[in-house]
Amino acid sequence: MYFLFGTKGALAALLLSSFVAQAAVLECPISAPADWKAPRSRLDSVRVLAYLPGTRPDERALAEGLPEKEWQMGGTLYQSWNMKAGPRSMIRQVYCSYTGTGRFIRFDARTTSRCLARRRVRGDALMAGSLEFQCR
Repeated sequence: MYFLFGTKGALAALLLSSFVAQAAVLECPISAPADWKAPRSRLDSVRVLAYLPGTRPDERALAEGLPEKEWQMGGTLYQSWNMKAGPRSMIRQVYCSYTGTGRFIRFDARTTSRCLARRRVRGDALMAGSLEFQCR
């Protein structure tokens, strides 16, 4: 690599590759945390929120961000959110809700660039307990 880029180019490539390798993947666990003591509670829904600092109303009143893209392929519904859209100062959060609990897991998604939800579909119906969600 040294002969292709020189010293500065090799260092930049090394730093970039280590940064990409350490990029965190944020995902909603498929099942509710064990300490919730919620039997058979699976990931049921996800809310993707983005708002400007100082404009945050009551959490219960926040509008859910709609996916940027949605498509179906091979019995799976995909939904994708661009997490870099809008001003850099936007606060971006994801709420993972679980069946029968009324509880959620919230994570800060400001460092992610794209979130993807997958859910199995049979006919025109979404299959319960099949939701998977992650952000990169």
